[in-house]
Amino acid sequence: MSSYLNELCRFYARMQNDPSSPMPHDGMSAENISFVLNIDENGQLLKVEDIRDSKGRPKRMFVPAAAKRTVGVLPYFLWDNTGYVLGVDGKGKPQRTVQTFDAFRKQHEDLLADCDDIHARALLAFLHDWKPEQFNNLDNRDALLDSNVVFRLNTEKCLFHEVSALKDIWLKTLHKTPDVSALGVCLVSGHLESIARIHPSIKGVVGAQSSGAALVSFNCAAFTSYGKEQSANSPVSEHAARAYTSALNYLLQRDHEQMVRIGDTCMVFWADKASPAEKLFGGFFDFPPAAAKEQDNAQVQRLQGILQALRRGASLNEADRELESGSRFYVLGLAPNAARLSVRFWLTDTLDVLLRHVSSWYEDLRIERKFPDSEPEFPPLWLLLSQTVAAQGKIENIPPGIGGQMIRAFLGGSKLPENVFGTVLQRIHADKADKKVQYYRAALIKAYLRRNLKEVNDMTTLNTEEQSMGYRLGRLFALLDKTQQDALGTVNAGLRERYIGAASATPRLVFPMLLRLTQHHVTKVRKNRFEGFEVMFNKTISDILNDMTDFPATLPLAEQGRFMLGYYHQTNAFYQKKSDTTETNE
Repeated sequence: MSSYLNELCRFYARMQNDPSSPMPHDGMSAENISFVLNIDENGQLLKVEDIRDSKGRPKRMFVPAAAKRTVGVLPYFLWDNTGYVLGVDGKGKPQRTVQTFDAFRKQHEDLLADCDDIHARALLAFLHDWKPEQFNNLDNRDALLDSNVVFRLNTEKCLFHEVSALKDIWLKTLHKTPDVSALGVCLVSGHLESIARIHPSIKGVVGAQSSGAALVSFNCAAFTSYGKEQSANSPVSEHAARAYTSALNYLLQRDHEQMVRIGDTCMVFWADKASPAEKLFGGFFDFPPAAAKEQDNAQVQRLQGILQALRRGASLNEADRELESGSRFYVLGLAPNAARLSVRFWLTDTLDVLLRHVSSWYEDLRIERKFPDSEPEFPPLWLLLSQTVAAQGKIENIPPGIGGQMIRAFLGGSKLPENVFGTVLQRIHADKADKKVQYYRAALIKAYLRRNLKEVNDMTTLNTEEQSMGYRLGRLFALLDKTQQDALGTVNAGLRERYIGAASATPRLVFPMLLRLTQHHVTKVRKNRFEGFEVMFNKTISDILNDMTDFPATLPLAEQGRFMLGYYHQTNAFYQKKSDTTETNE
């Protein structure tokens, strides 16, 4: 199986060969820039131009690649924050700020000393004449402080890092001949190349440090071997390090079509060649809302049509003519781990196989909906988890690790994690009455029973032939709950809220007491509503219990899941809309 670093480098190379690609070119990185310093040929600062948008967000542009900063002082080329460029920042360490400004000035003096370009001379003049005290004279100094800035000559439109002469200097510096001691066999290319000592930072993984995190790094003596330090323990060439980090930073951009976040896991995906599936694939994790926009509705119909066609056994190309069954797809899941990133999963397969797993997933989830207009037939994974395992229904409360595990089940056709099933039951026990056994939880329980326990009986809708103990007791509890509502109407703490957890776990302790209590409810309904209620009630109990002679002392977790499905199905059956003839007869 290929390494994700190899495939990321191949993806980077493919995007580099595409003239319309938004991927940064070699030696460049996409950074957030807030201001432009307009200087004249003599290096005098004429204007500070604010290029942020109306909401104060910086502009993303390609600049000479940023290196990974640790505790040392490391300036960037032709751009940086005000601590390096102007010698002023808000970090409260004036001595270090002097060092950063001196380092920025010295770097440019070294690199541009032999360059006769007008831009190089203007920049060197600015760095020679600028005094940090002048910062206090700038009108927008409060917004400028600690922001990233670039340079422009006042007579031109292009920025300094876009000037060909300066770009050539940067690339020559980047690709200079390495010392023999820095050479090694790259694990990605297999060639003898200059090994990257520290890899560039990866940004965009939610929960990781905002300045970026590392996928490959070593910082303890225990991690070293054969006297090798830092990333020499996992030798990756400087070119490959820039390639895979550039690819990841591109894919991890906010709102990027090739990135999906579930819980604490950020998932990125790409194909081995340009394919419309790269933009379509993320929709299977989060179906666009059926809003007023025609393109949203068309997207929903297209995604659902593909899944329904695959469910019927059609080929992928028959399901959607633009998709190729043999396209190779790669899916990488990343999660934060302090200053580093952990790989939650790495999946690679054909698009056809992955989408058939997706179709199988939604088939396993498929269950009767109580409110079809508001409950989606294909619930997005993030919504499913927020409604089943997350406290208070908040996405940020999805337990760590579950997002990645569920994506593996979603795309890989594997079993659901055991802790998900247990957490769903816990939430049913803990939540308020109106949230206890709803559509999403019933669907996830059904999927668990089908995948993990190989349930073969139909659990999509009410199955009066199902003989499992848990399912029948769930149906019985639904009957007792409905009888209380018929007798008393809405109460503050009904049977469902008070007893569903105990009834599903220890039936023998709870059901005898509930049956005695329900006799009062039956009598009240018979007197107040209609005479035949008691006969109907007893017949329904007899049909449910059948040959059951005693209640079990306890129910294992699997049967507790069946209990919840029985309760859900029977409750839905009670409230299904009936024809006028049926209602009159009842």
